[in-house]
Amino acid sequence: MSTNVVLHACAAGAGRLRVWLGVRERTTAPALNWTLDGLPAQPATLRPIQSVRSGPFLGGDSPRIFAGLYEFPVDANARRAFRVGVSVEGAPPVLTSLRALPGAVPTALDQGFHLMLASCFYWEEDKGGLAGASMDSFLRGFTPDLLLLTGDQVYLDLPPIQNLPDARPALARKFEVDYSRNWFEDSAYAKVIHAAPFACVPDDHDYWNNFPMPAVQSQNTWTGPGRAAWGDVARMLYGHFQHVDSTPVGTPVQFDVDPLSFFLLDARSFRDANFQRTMTDEARSALTAWVDRCIQQRKLGVFATGQSLPMPKAGGLNRRFGDSTMSNYADYPFLMGELDRLMRQGGDVLLITGDMHWSRIAQFVPKDMMATGMQMIEVICSPTSLVTTPVVDQMSDMKAAMSGKKERWPRHSDATLIGGTLEMAGTRSSFFAYTLFRQRGNNVCLLSFRRTGDSLEMTPRFFPLDPGTPPVVAKPIVLRHR
Repeated sequence: MSTNVVLHACAAGAGRLRVWLGVRERTTAPALNWTLDGLPAQPATLRPIQSVRSGPFLGGDSPRIFAGLYEFPVDANARRAFRVGVSVEGAPPVLTSLRALPGAVPTALDQGFHLMLASCFYWEEDKGGLAGASMDSFLRGFTPDLLLLTGDQVYLDLPPIQNLPDARPALARKFEVDYSRNWFEDSAYAKVIHAAPFACVPDDHDYWNNFPMPAVQSQNTWTGPGRAAWGDVARMLYGHFQHVDSTPVGTPVQFDVDPLSFFLLDARSFRDANFQRTMTDEARSALTAWVDRCIQQRKLGVFATGQSLPMPKAGGLNRRFGDSTMSNYADYPFLMGELDRLMRQGGDVLLITGDMHWSRIAQFVPKDMMATGMQMIEVICSPTSLVTTPVVDQMSDMKAAMSGKKERWPRHSDATLIGGTLEMAGTRSSFFAYTLFRQRGNNVCLLSFRRTGDSLEMTPRFFPLDPGTPPVVAKPIVLRHR
């Protein structure tokens, strides 16, 4: 990669090879000629190639990125890479290997379905390209089938204490540069994104810290018009780069890998400032319909968000000027009630997120159903490249130096232990919480699923993003139907 034309595979249903196309340094949409496995092909157009900045965000006919979303029909049973080529006028042809999402977890005992997790990539702390170099080593031993990027794929609000332009076109150009680097450059995030068919959920830094609340360190968010301008630009670019679906931004992304069913909730793009909702009305309806379908079709639900659902409410000023949690919002009981219904009537629920700047696996067992083995499992994987925290980072480095111990990740913290009784509003019962595993440092996670009778066994592996460092394997977890 690291060219002006890139192709990334995106998550879609079985038999569909979905492709994100990005072209840099253009002033008009280019003509495209496609090939699939060496033969001319014409994919379906889900989103035609278009400028990622347009209308009030354009500000003149300057060179910019054009992006589109396309889809090829392929053999749903073919677990192989397809050679996808595109010729763009004025640029050398691009040919790359892309894979489609499998339709089901394999039934063979020696095969599995491999889900890769990543979140929180801050390029300023990875200018040496460790994430990309680590991917080279990772992919020599493992082939992920799906990549979930669970928030903070870009940090639009950093470096902190900078006065960004107020005008929408200038703001859009600045944010476009952040996306261009991460989606196009191997030295940034592109190798991670290219590792498997990807899908995303946003978190706050895909907009700004604690969006949509004013952020002390971001002057542009201090006024209503400033927040509106920034939000409009960030939402537009999120749609072009991260929402790899033909639906509007804010619509949950859904797909199945039988017996798993995935629901990716955008709980950030339309979050309101009055703590009423994290999701749109359409997303609420989609969640209820998804839970109904999972129960009827005996699917095991995988629910991805940009924040941890069991996190307690942020109190006082922290919820407005620090980091509010999902449980601060009035629609949280509805959300947890639906997931509780899925767990009780359908099967164990797998919760996926990032955000925390540490990784952890936790188990939540309802107190009123302990004898049944019923559970929710939460997997947090974060970060890929830890964001800079002024003063705190310097203190951590000094502490590590004074201890005399060699510490690979001195700026990183250990995952918070969770245990005891946990209340989650909207659920029928409180839960017993258990910490099963913790991982520190920059990392990605691979969850490997294999069938065991009517259940799925999930083996988590955490890969430190330090080339040559072997993965840390956690104890397998069994997910069961009701």
